[in-house]
Amino acid sequence: MENIKKLKPTKELWIKIKWMAKYAKPAIPFLIFSIIVNVIFSLLGIYNVTVSKSLIDSAISGDSDQTIKWLIIMLVITLISMLSSPVTSFMSTHSSTKLTQNIQRKIYQHIQCSDWLEQSKFHSVSLLTRVTSDVSNISSAILGTIPSLVSLTVTLVGSFYTLITWAPSIAFVAVFIGPFLVIVGRFFSKKLKDLYKEAQEEDVKYRSFMQESIQNIMIVKTFCMEKINMHRLVEIQDNKYRIAMRNTKLSVMTSLSMSFCSSLAYFTIFTWGVLNIASGVSTYGTFTGMLQLYSKVQSPFSSLASMIPGLISTIAAAERLMEIEAIPVEKMANEKELDDIASKEVALDSINLDNIINKDACLFNRPDIIFDNVYFAYKDDNYILNDINLTIKSGETLAFVGPSGEGKTTMIRLILSLINPTKGNVLLSEDDLVKDMNRNFRNLISYVPQGNTLFSGSIRSNLLYGKPDATDDEIIAALTSACAIDFVNELEDGLDTMIGENGSELSGGERQRIPS
Repeated sequence: MENIKKLKPTKELWIKIKWMAKYAKPAIPFLIFSIIVNVIFSLLGIYNVTVSKSLIDSAISGDSDQTIKWLIIMLVITLISMLSSPVTSFMSTHSSTKLTQNIQRKIYQHIQCSDWLEQSKFHSVSLLTRVTSDVSNISSAILGTIPSLVSLTVTLVGSFYTLITWAPSIAFVAVFIGPFLVIVGRFFSKKLKDLYKEAQEEDVKYRSFMQESIQNIMIVKTFCMEKINMHRLVEIQDNKYRIAMRNTKLSVMTSLSMSFCSSLAYFTIFTWGVLNIASGVSTYGTFTGMLQLYSKVQSPFSSLASMIPGLISTIAAAERLMEIEAIPVEKMANEKELDDIASKEVALDSINLDNIINKDACLFNRPDIIFDNVYFAYKDDNYILNDINLTIKSGETLAFVGPSGEGKTTMIRLILSLINPTKGNVLLSEDDLVKDMNRNFRNLISYVPQGNTLFSGSIRSNLLYGKPDATDDEIIAALTSACAIDFVNELEDGLDTMIGENGSELSGGERQRIPS
């Protein structure tokens, strides 16, 4: 993702468009159908203006035959529009749902097979928001924006052509104001993109707070944290309110700018029409038709300008989903495994133990586990494990003993292939068969984790659950009693170190000591 951010804005935008186009392939049949329907109704809408003009002029002149003729044509156009609406609605729902589900499956599959260490840097609520809200945003954009752009283009060209044949000067006024509307929309686009990201981040904070508070309600009640949690909720809600008001302010400014320009142009055309009718140069039907055509010429520009905020949020949503796809996948025996899993449609009643067990795991009966010159560091060259050479024989009982933070949990994670050695190899060996340990062999392993409850935030905030008004001296005394003061002092930010969701930034033993 860092490489993408270094690119020029245009190239970066093109990369995101190509990414969305990749996921749009399943929706191509509906897109084609929707484009055809939109083009037809755009042309019918333009023709309906001509019908309206002829109908009014016929009625004013007293030509009843022509009046009835144009009324029937208008009725047919109206009925076609009414009958097509249910069809397009069902098609839209079907395609939108399928496309959303398809993107969600692929993103979810990537999350399942992604490197555990890299994935843990994302809060689970952040991942959830991206898989739900951001995917829905992109799906709506793909299925709604493309047909709309085609329809708007046809409407603009057709209406302008008709308008210029009636009154070239008025056509010029209508088109002149259009680009200004687009410029206004683009002027606010950067701020709107930043606001979207900020709103999503604040929403993640809100969801994570609610999730953790509800999941850990017993802890909240035990330490009488109800009032403090309400205060935190109010703070988050206030931030969300401020963001919403800023968004509304930008929307209002954009709307007022567009309304002023459109109203000015409309007043000009209206005045021109009234003066021409008064002088006998133009008919009332022509005047009415010109107002309708002006609306159809301006509508694409206004629609495009109003679409810009949505397009900006869609680009931001694509960027957030691309960040997930940028997470490297786990080490696999077969590099095509990710695509194979994602592409299979599995019926729930077909799932059994035989389907779950990996064939690679069946190669071994009672293998040995070998650590071959293993080094591991979570950050840079700060190695937790240094040159570990160890053979765990089949059937052997072994205990890893040592102070917290010395690598015991890291050894287990290496065996589970949740992380990979920085240097060296973790191997499975039986007779003459030797394989690199990877996710394909997890079926050979049973794991009972050590469990505890921690909240996102700092070490200090977690300890304050026991006593909200505790002083630093009292906190230090508690850490000393829990044999945790040494590793806390070694952390760069000490008590204010952010520990991640459920203490993901700490070792298993360290996490056990924090709530004590």
